[in-house]
Amino acid sequence: MRIVLTVEEPNDAFRADLLALLAKHAAAVKLDSEWTVERADRFYQAVPKRAQRLLREAAVRDGFVSDEILREDLDGKSLRGHAGPLKRALERGVREGWWPEGMQPPLAPRGPGFGKVKGYQMPQELVSTFFEAITMPHPAGDGTSPQR
Repeated sequence: MRIVLTVEEPNDAFRADLLALLAKHAAAVKLDSEWTVERADRFYQAVPKRAQRLLREAAVRDGFVSDEILREDLDGKSLRGHAGPLKRALERGVREGWWPEGMQPPLAPRGPGFGKVKGYQMPQELVSTFFEAITMPHPAGDGTSPQR
């Protein structure tokens, strides 16, 4: 038996009850923690312009965006603040019920050590999903048109 359940904007009490039921039957429950085009689009729309650029650049550059590319618009300034909104959007998506806990972050910093980011890497299996989500058209005035 396979049951697919989608709950949009559950209240806290419902969410707690549902999670308790799922925990009770955890051995038979598999959460869908895969990125889909719809989830990637929602994630992209949930982050600010700076983070959208980071996702867009990684998606169009086959998964890796270097620090040099990101610094082009910053006049060589620090990359601080680029990745924080991504983490917060991922956590918000769990709280809002957009996706389950345990979703793989779509980007990870790459570099020699703490504070030395040389770029951001998107897992190869996510590149086409995020590329499709980021480049898909949105009807004008629907409130979801990306800031590209």
